[in-house]
Amino acid sequence: MDEHTESPIPEEQGYTPRPAWQVWAARVGVVVMILFVIWQILQIAGGGL
Repeated sequence: MDEHTESPIPEEQGYTPRPAWQVWAARVGVVVMILFVIWQILQIAGGGL
């Protein structure tokens, strides 16, 4: 009886690109974050702590 039988290794499916809605959601998120940081810098520069 062989105790070291090999279990089936699942095949890798390779690279699958993200759905378009996730890519655009990430882009919108980056733009919103940059605008928020710019707004914060302007608030600090204007003395509005």
